Amino acid sequence: MERVHHRPTRSLARLLLWLVAGNLVVAIAIVTATVLALNASGESDKVRARETTENLASSLSIEIGAELKQVDNALATLALQHRRAAAGDGDLRKAMERAIADQRSLLPQVDAIRIADARGQVLYGLAAEEGTLNIGDRDYFQRARESDALVISEPLFGRVLRRWGIVVARRLETDAGEFAGIVYTNLSTEHFIESFKGLTIGTEGAISLRTQSQRLIARYSAAEPHSIRGIGDIIVSEDLMRQMAVNPLQGWYLTKTKLDNIERITCYRQVRGYPLTVFTGASTGDFLAAWRGEVLQQSALAAVVILTTLGCSVLLFLQQRRERRSGEDLSRLALEQNLMLDNDMVGMMRLRDRQIVWKNRALESVFGYAPDELMGQATQRLYMDAGSYEQVGTQAYPAIASGQRFRTQLRMRRKDGTPVWIDLSGASVSARESLWMVIDITAIKESEATAQHLAVHDALTGLPNRVRFTERLAGALALLDERLGLVGVCYVDLDGFKDVNDQHGHEAGDVVLRVIAQRLLAGVRTHDLVARLGGDEFAVLLTSLRSEGEAEPALRRMLSALREPIRLADGTEVSTGASIGIAFAPHHGRQAESLMRLADSAMYHAKRAGKHRYVSASSLSSAAMSATSSDSPGAPERRDPADAANDAGASASPQRRGGPPRASPLPPRPADPGPPPVPDHSFDESVAGEEDPGATLDGEDSSRLPPPRKPA
Repeated sequence: MERVHHRPTRSLARLLLWLVAGNLVVAIAIVTATVLALNASGESDKVRARETTENLASSLSIEIGAELKQVDNALATLALQHRRAAAGDGDLRKAMERAIADQRSLLPQVDAIRIADARGQVLYGLAAEEGTLNIGDRDYFQRARESDALVISEPLFGRVLRRWGIVVARRLETDAGEFAGIVYTNLSTEHFIESFKGLTIGTEGAISLRTQSQRLIARYSAAEPHSIRGIGDIIVSEDLMRQMAVNPLQGWYLTKTKLDNIERITCYRQVRGYPLTVFTGASTGDFLAAWRGEVLQQSALAAVVILTTLGCSVLLFLQQRRERRSGEDLSRLALEQNLMLDNDMVGMMRLRDRQIVWKNRALESVFGYAPDELMGQATQRLYMDAGSYEQVGTQAYPAIASGQRFRTQLRMRRKDGTPVWIDLSGASVSARESLWMVIDITAIKESEATAQHLAVHDALTGLPNRVRFTERLAGALALLDERLGLVGVCYVDLDGFKDVNDQHGHEAGDVVLRVIAQRLLAGVRTHDLVARLGGDEFAVLLTSLRSEGEAEPALRRMLSALREPIRLADGTEVSTGASIGIAFAPHHGRQAESLMRLADSAMYHAKRAGKHRYVSASSLSSAAMSATSSDSPGAPERRDPADAANDAGASASPQRRGGPPRASPLPPRPADPGPPPVPDHSFDESVAGEEDPGATLDGEDSSRLPPPRKPA
């Protein structure tokens, strides 16, 4: 009787140990899989938010730089006209007031343009009701006295306009080079805020513009749309100062903003050539909201599965204790565990000698097999090829034999042959058996590849952006020593595009840009590259040219195609044109920066020569080429219009000065090709570059290329 009494007790004790161990394995497996999936999802959301804010900061820095360049051109033109008028015999006041009115019409973003004499007394640009004004005590006046460059002030509260903003000034000189005063204008804080309001930054995002000393010029926060708190002050976080000390030009950080105590991921970009920095921030409350909901959902689901497993184990133990039959206890335990593990999220399988002896329903769903079709089958049929099957076997089984867990991510194969990304992890169960968990992570891989594609392509036209163009140009230049031929760098600026935007709206402008992109692509060879640099500015890379003349057919095709009418959605037809400048490597150098500057200068000469034509850097005067190629990276990229006036007529060859002959009409094209689709990168290891001899070479840093500038 005693023997009969103790055998069930020992069996129940062993059963209890097995149940505890089994529940721990299941709980650890589920928690591990949930944590890994949530961490991957959270990091993916964070990366997407950072890339979005980086792209926004980069775009804003380019836009503000272009606006400052336009203001600089206007001030430089007024300075030159003042010098000429002061040396002449005419009415100086009348001439300068007329010149100020002309330039003021080109700068709707400024409130006033004024000219002060060498003592700081404002002579021109004041309204009659504004009285007199002396700015000799202003810091920007003193700085302009000592510098020939453009001067941008710290944030100021205007004495006349009674509003915050920054002053942009240039020095005036006499014919003898003596200081004669300054010409200046202002960009108000309200102007920048209105520009920021139209951007998508979430419910708690923020955009700000600061000077080099970190004084706040303008700030727009979706959470506080009407707040002007902090304007003119330095109120920044320690994280910002640390990051700026490491890299003052660009970077990102995650911290709470001191002005409103909202945590954001903030990216900054310095405006190229000017002492201003753009900051764009996305609130963690916005870009992590979906992830936090997913955390609650997945945690609750994991808890339910674990508690269900524990509850079933307890019920099984009580049942076995009542029946006192060890065999039935083990059988019921296996049945209950199979019911628990047969979920729809995590595929599981038990292997013996790499053959499936048990699996759950999720495994069949992941790989597309019918119920029980995988039972007894070798796992090799789930792998893409024999190589990956052997590699996992070589790496995994020694590790799990030593008591470790093995985990990897790889592509496996569904029943129909299509690939699927799998997070695969395994652990040893016995000397011959192992337990494996399978999670489908295809959606995560697709989002990573899509984000990588969008980082190097223009969202509106689908063309490569400035980053990809820089990489491709550097690669092509690196191959010049290995291959014969020339590389042509074209700078394309649309003529008349602003009129389309003003008359028909920005949506029409987007249609025009998409059609222009398609026409540029149709006008070049398959191994050439068309990119959008920003706004209405494009770049074309022509490779494998045998001579400079070989580029002319492509340039003529592009000019002809870009002048063809474009039909808008309402049936209206609009027309634009283009001015193109081209430089050739190695004839004009081997540095991407100097080639882009020469092409930009040639394009400017095409504008001055009458637009709707192309000009080669080879036809520029020696002085123009020398001045362009000697510009420092921080200097303005185009010369002043007056400085180029003497050689504008000689910059184009006789043929180009008259413009290229009009080509025969192009075949009808769609009015709007529509937004570019994002390529399907589901199973690409990386986003492939466009075909080009230099597409895979690491070239010079994209930050070395100048931002696009509009000619005056």
